[in-house]
Amino acid sequence: MRRGVRAAAATALAAVLAVLSGCGAPRPLYSTWASLGQEPGKAAAVPEESRVPPGARPWAGTVSHHLLADALLDRWFRDLAARRSVQLFYVLSPSHWGLSGQRYSLTDGSWRVPGGLVSSDVGEVARLSRTLNVPLEPEVFGPEHGVSTLMPYIARWFPRARVVAMAYRGEPPLSQPMADLLVQALAPAFDARGRQKNFLLVSADFAHHGDEAGTDAKDARTRRFFAAPSRDTWIFVGCDNRPGIYALAYLMDPTTTCAVQFHTNSFHLSGQDPADITSYFFSCFWDSSPRP
Repeated sequence: MRRGVRAAAATALAAVLAVLSGCGAPRPLYSTWASLGQEPGKAAAVPEESRVPPGARPWAGTVSHHLLADALLDRWFRDLAARRSVQLFYVLSPSHWGLSGQRYSLTDGSWRVPGGLVSSDVGEVARLSRTLNVPLEPEVFGPEHGVSTLMPYIARWFPRARVVAMAYRGEPPLSQPMADLLVQALAPAFDARGRQKNFLLVSADFAHHGDEAGTDAKDARTRRFFAAPSRDTWIFVGCDNRPGIYALAYLMDPTTTCAVQFHTNSFHLSGQDPADITSYFFSCFWDSSPRP
C-alpha cells in the first residue's frame, strides 16, 4: 500500500513540476472568424487579371488579410490547391496594434476552424525561435487577423497542412538588420527541396487611407515590383508588411516570375469609405526554370 501511495505521489509531483516548468502547459488555441460563426458578407465581383501558367509550381504569394476580400481569398487558395500540395505554410503577418514585444512574434498554437484545427509545426517554430533569438509570444495571436483570417481557407483547401505563423512590425521604416535575419532564418525552408513542400504566404494589404487617385498612384508604384520582382524593386512596394516583401525578394532566384491574379480595393468591393481605401494584390511567385 505504502509503495503504491509513494508511486502516486511521485507521479503527481512530476506532473506539478512539468506544469511549473512549462513542459506540461497546453498550447494556445485561437478562434477564427469561421469558428465564431461570422459571415464575410457580400462584395462586388473582381475579374481575374492574369493566370499562373500551366505547369508552374508557385512557392510564394501575397494575399489580403481583410475578410472583405473573402471571395478572392477563396479563389486564390482554390487555384493554388489545384496546382500543388503544401505541407507547411509560413504565414508572415504585420503585427497589428503594436502588440508584439519582440522583433518577431511566434506561437506554437492552433487555430479553430469548422471541423477541427489548423496546427503549428512545433519543431519548426522552435527552430525559428532559436535562430531569431526570441521567446514565443502566444498572446499576440489571439487578436491577430493578419494570421487568423487566413486559417479557414488553409483548412478548406489544404486540410493536412501545418503552419508557422510570425508577426512583426510591418510598417515603414524597415529595419534592414531585422529583415536580413528574417531572410537568413527562412532560407533553409526555401531551398530547392523546401520549395517542394513549403509555401511562403505574405499576408499584406497595400495602399492605405487614401482616396481613389492616391490609391491608384501608390498601386502603380507597387506594380513595379510585381512586374519585375527582384532585390532592386521591392522598395517600390507600399504595404503594411514591408519585411515580408523584403524576405520574398531576397529569397528569390533570378528566374522567379510573378502573376498578379487579382487586384482591387476596399472601395470597389464595398462601395464605402471612398476617402479611406485599402488596396489588395493577390499574387503568386514561381521559378520559371528549374533549380539545379
